[in-house]
Amino acid sequence: MIDPDTPAGAEVVCIDAAPGPYGSGGLTLGEVYTVGRIFESIEGGHVVVVEEIPSWTTYAPPWGLVEIGFGLQRFRYLDMPREFTDLLAIEELTVA
Repeated sequence: MIDPDTPAGAEVVCIDAAPGPYGSGGLTLGEVYTVGRIFESIEGGHVVVVEEIPSWTTYAPPWGLVEIGFGLQRFRYLDMPREFTDLLAIEELTVA
């Protein structure tokens, strides 16, 4: 699950594309998405809007029209292969 403090522009991977209470929303399992923004949900907790899927609104009594986002538990952070992180560590040692 991603954190509510995840910055816009972060890349995340979809790990749950099952339909939710407002439908599937177009998520694809294993697809990489870019965080647009994260905001508080009317039902508690936080939701994320991704740049690749336009957000939409629905009527939810008693609130009226509300913007729909995806639950944070539907995503995980994009892992960087160990080879890249090892190279970054070597780069830090040579620069220091």
